[in-house]
Amino acid sequence: MVESRCGIICSRCSYKDKMGCQGCTLIEKPFWGDACPVKSCCEERGHEHCGQCLDFPCGLLNEFAYDEKQGDNGKRIETCRLWFMKERAKEKSFDADKFILDVAKQNAESLKGHFAADAIICWHDSNEQLTVPEYIRANCEYPGRWSGEVRRVEIIDDGIVIVASISSSESKHFVTSFIRLTNGKISQLDEHYSDCGEVPGWRQEMNIGKPIE
Repeated sequence: MVESRCGIICSRCSYKDKMGCQGCTLIEKPFWGDACPVKSCCEERGHEHCGQCLDFPCGLLNEFAYDEKQGDNGKRIETCRLWFMKERAKEKSFDADKFILDVAKQNAESLKGHFAADAIICWHDSNEQLTVPEYIRANCEYPGRWSGEVRRVEIIDDGIVIVASISSSESKHFVTSFIRLTNGKISQLDEHYSDCGEVPGWRQEMNIGKPIE
């Protein structure tokens, strides 16, 4: 869901309730001034968000995203890019958010609708090839209550690639899904899972790197 012009997630903003702000897609001017140059530029060009612009990411957006005091180290730029790629996926008649939600919520009936009847599913981590009914049974009978979030989408010639986080109260995983589409349905799904955990002790001792988020 698009919440702003520049990629800020308004629902997570600490000023939303404090200042009574509805988010810049629903207001004429920001609470902190007469106008926001990013919002104004985006709307003047007729875009829903900056990710739709041919100049994305422009100097103005970069200036805001990497501002020392009010910036977010470029996170809003990545959010705009994700929104745009989700839109591109929908042009292929595939809803990445809906697919990941159905996987996480173990919605068997709805999951079936994403696949061609003869689709092939490969879980490379465990060296398994599954039919659609086998995939749905394995996914939906897995224990626990899960949630999912699309983190990245890329468009390829014959389909899309989705990177998502899948988590429960006990564990969190990342899954990369290479999806081949035929007439808007998954004809082949190749998935790779990885655990999301702490940095190994031996590497912590090296004192290198920093958290991605």
